[in-house]
Amino acid sequence: MIPVPPADDHNKIEELKKSLYSRTAPDVRTRRKLRFNDAESEVRKSWERPSEDAVETPLNKNYEDHSMSFFTKLLIGSVIFCAAAIGIGAYLFLNGSNLISANNIAIVISGPVSVPGGSPVSFDINVVNNNNVDLQLADLSVSFPDGATDPTDPTQVLRSYTHLLGDIPSGGTVKQTVGAILFGEENLQKEITATVTYKVKGSSSIFTKTQTYDVLINSSPINLTVAGFNQITSGQAFDLAVSIQSNSQQTLKNVLMKASYPFGYSFASADLKPLSDNSTWKVGDIPPGGKRTITIHGTLTGEDSDTRVFHFAVGAQSSTAPSAIGTEYMAVEQDLSIQKPFISLNVPIDDDQSAGDHVGQFNQAERVQINWFNNLPVPVSNMQITAQLSGSAYDKTSVQPDLGYFQSADNQIVWSQQTNPELASVAAGANGSVSFTIFPRDTSTASNQVVNPTISLEVGVSGNRAQETGVSGSLTSAVTRTIKVSPNVSLTGRIVRTAGPFANTGLIPPKVEQPTTYTVVWTVDNTTSSVANAQVTATLPPYVKWLGAVSPSTENMTYDKNSGLVTWNIGNVGTYTVGSGHRREADFQISFTPSINQVDQSPTLVNQSTLTGTDSFTGVSLQSQQDYLTTRFSTDPAYKDGAETVVK
Repeated sequence: MIPVPPADDHNKIEELKKSLYSRTAPDVRTRRKLRFNDAESEVRKSWERPSEDAVETPLNKNYEDHSMSFFTKLLIGSVIFCAAAIGIGAYLFLNGSNLISANNIAIVISGPVSVPGGSPVSFDINVVNNNNVDLQLADLSVSFPDGATDPTDPTQVLRSYTHLLGDIPSGGTVKQTVGAILFGEENLQKEITATVTYKVKGSSSIFTKTQTYDVLINSSPINLTVAGFNQITSGQAFDLAVSIQSNSQQTLKNVLMKASYPFGYSFASADLKPLSDNSTWKVGDIPPGGKRTITIHGTLTGEDSDTRVFHFAVGAQSSTAPSAIGTEYMAVEQDLSIQKPFISLNVPIDDDQSAGDHVGQFNQAERVQINWFNNLPVPVSNMQITAQLSGSAYDKTSVQPDLGYFQSADNQIVWSQQTNPELASVAAGANGSVSFTIFPRDTSTASNQVVNPTISLEVGVSGNRAQETGVSGSLTSAVTRTIKVSPNVSLTGRIVRTAGPFANTGLIPPKVEQPTTYTVVWTVDNTTSSVANAQVTATLPPYVKWLGAVSPSTENMTYDKNSGLVTWNIGNVGTYTVGSGHRREADFQISFTPSINQVDQSPTLVNQSTLTGTDSFTGVSLQSQQDYLTTRFSTDPAYKDGAETVVK
């Protein structure tokens, strides 16, 4: 149940509502009191100045308490001072009053914008001081590009020029003229840099101002051209003609030409002899309009489709290095493309298909076959194959060509359409072969003993095809092979009794169950090339005893009693030891006790002996063998028939 307010309260509420919503109700707003005290103050209703004798009210006192502080005034003053300083600085900057600036210095370079290479040219350099102060000790430095020379001496490289301008007054101008000879390729841009350094009164600092100037080389002082094939076959001989022609109005002094060859190029010769490096030519002086041509001969080898670049440069000789270019006038490059040989050649020797050296033997036939294949997409006419023979083991009397013609005066075998009609025209992709036989000459029997004998084969093929631009119409291809002849190294063995370094004992002929001693002699001889790591091995039968006596005692000889193996480690064997004091020989002593079942026999004392070694020249392994040695010591001066047979 909601409580009901008293009747008096209800009437008061109603009166309040009427007064609130009445337009004629009196102002019942509550008066506010001052914040700082409880006294009431009368608020003025006009802006008139109060009289001097007006009584100060608490409100006026409060206003004075809230006036600006000292720090606020200081902040406002600082802002005003900054604004004034900026304004004054801007004024001074815009008017340049008593300030020095590099922007107020002008370097004006006057001269041609394009010059012919190799001709003297001059430039006027004006230095203008637009500052309000003087420049002191002004110094001009001019840097020239590569290829500049002194106009008074064209052989001297000109890298820089300096000149003391002195003091330049405010508003003053100083002029300086500089000269040079500029070299370079046609349409090459060159840059000249002028720098002024100076000081100002009252300062120890050094200031700089720089200006650049571009010059175009509108013509080269020299035309450098290279004429030659742009496509060759690997191993083909070819020429490069390098032409040097002067465009200069002055005589070009001490001209050098340098060539840089690519990998695989072999210099052969030139019509003008080069310096010792075979790549630098001293051309000398070239007058205006003069021309020099140098033709270089050589060969280039490489893989199919390789591109090799030749670089040629021409210029003035350096004053400090006679074989170097001090000032380069011009440089060019020549590209050559390597194509596979027009005719592929393969030269097997005794079925040895490799391209390396072949190892042969004295007095043994060497069968040489020349296989060819046409790689071109077009026929080749008038093909000719040649085999040039030479070497210390070459014997012209042993040459046996098949279908070819041997020109003994030239040591050359020739196969052409006269001997082989199929060579008149060889179709694209066609192949064939020719051959011959040769015997290496035994130089060990010659009066002048030859070390490391060889036979050299240089096989070449030539032909013609339709002329193409940049391609030789005359085609050549060649391969070489070498036959290295290995030495005749030999091992001999013998049994002695009364000869040799040892005193032998026992009965002769040997008697059953009675020991008899013998001396075994091994001899190693060699011929045309040294042998390394030589060694002789053999085994002794079980009825033969090793006595341990070896001569010379310096020889390295060992015995294995378990296997009965005798090993002589010889080492190196020199050349041509037969019948000389350089032959290798070793002796060792053994004892033989016959058994009853060996009666009437000549038993083996040393089994088969084997010599091994490596030929130092050819690298092949060598071997020689000696047959069984028995009780038959026929090489001994005291030997008599029957002395080898075992008796009871």
